[in-house]
Amino acid sequence: MSSFFLRMTALMCMVVDHAGLALFPNVGLFRCVGRAAFPLYCFLIVQGYLHTRDLRAYLRRLLLLAIISEIPSDLLLFGALVSTVEQNAVFSLLLGLLAVLAADTLRRRRALLIICAALLALCAMLARVSYGWLGVALCLSFYAYGRRPAAGLLAAGGSMLLYTLSLLLSGVAMSWVLVSLCALCALPLIALYNGRRGLRSPLLCVLFYLAYPLHLLALCAVRAMRIIPPGFLP
Repeated sequence: MSSFFLRMTALMCMVVDHAGLALFPNVGLFRCVGRAAFPLYCFLIVQGYLHTRDLRAYLRRLLLLAIISEIPSDLLLFGALVSTVEQNAVFSLLLGLLAVLAADTLRRRRALLIICAALLALCAMLARVSYGWLGVALCLSFYAYGRRPAAGLLAAGGSMLLYTLSLLLSGVAMSWVLVSLCALCALPLIALYNGRRGLRSPLLCVLFYLAYPLHLLALCAVRAMRIIPPGFLP
């Protein structure tokens, strides 16, 4: 599987996930499908780091996307222009990218690397970014995947299981805990990655970036205009 195929899969899973959240909150299948999106995006963030020609530009694009997406995310999730309850998932990916940069820079200074990773994970939790520390853990796991595929996948799976356990211990409903386990379905897809980029163009790159805020706004509009038959709405 090429990175283009993984990117398309992640995009479709994300749209299904958010459509379920916004329009079909009582249909758990939508959220189950959507759980695979975040691990796939974490893997793609690492691949982007490994192949980018301009890391600073990559970081700037991701930061800009996170900022632009915050209002659409708050509108969809909380029905407000601004909410401090949770920051959108792109911030989590950005922190994961910084963790990978630290891992690459401090590969021979493990103690300092562990401290940096812990601080980034703590930052994710204090800033209340979506998925908390999981983005940092998954990006580091997939960075290790490049050298040791089996160990990287095992670390990623362990991180997802630990995150699910943390949800259970924090009192989250058992139904959501079980849904969260569906994130593990991303691992077989990642294991089939062939290292190729696949279809690629500057326009596609822009569209993949814009897809996140635009689909959130589109779902907000659909929900507001009641385009979906009322029987499907809460």
